[in-house]
Amino acid sequence: MAEKTEEIVKLAKEINPDLPDQMSLETLVLLINTERLKNLQDSTATEFKELKERQDKVRKLHELLQNINRETSEKGELSLKNKTELIEGMKQLKDHGISLKDDKLSYSRDERERLIENIKMTIEDLNVQNDMQLQKITRLTNERYESYQMARSILKPLHDDKHNKARAMSGR
Repeated sequence: MAEKTEEIVKLAKEINPDLPDQMSLETLVLLINTERLKNLQDSTATEFKELKERQDKVRKLHELLQNINRETSEKGELSLKNKTELIEGMKQLKDHGISLKDDKLSYSRDERERLIENIKMTIEDLNVQNDMQLQKITRLTNERYESYQMARSILKPLHDDKHNKARAMSGR
């Protein structure tokens, strides 16, 4: 038991070196678990933020595909002349790694198809990243739950031990 207490004290000192040397085991366990739960919560929040940003990119790319499809002629050609919203969307493609010829305002049927295919591949890559990040968020959520359960399982025996000692002292 003394060995475990020393390990817990060492962990608590790593978290906060300014902790007093003499603290109860219960207090140390609470500090460690609180810090662990806080770190997991912060990590989860960061992951959710990144996921949301990537989902916004996917949404914008889908909107761009809709605009391209709406502005495509019956011959399958795309003209960007006098279509500022579409031109702005096309400029944003470079941010996603899709290279375009600068200042190109019309696309043949084949060029348009290649452009759409590139956009779809980019969306697919972003969705794969989203799926992987969702798995990470699920793992972090499970770790938070397990840490919470572990804290409860550690604190319950400590609490029961206090009660038993109090009963023993009172002669019950």
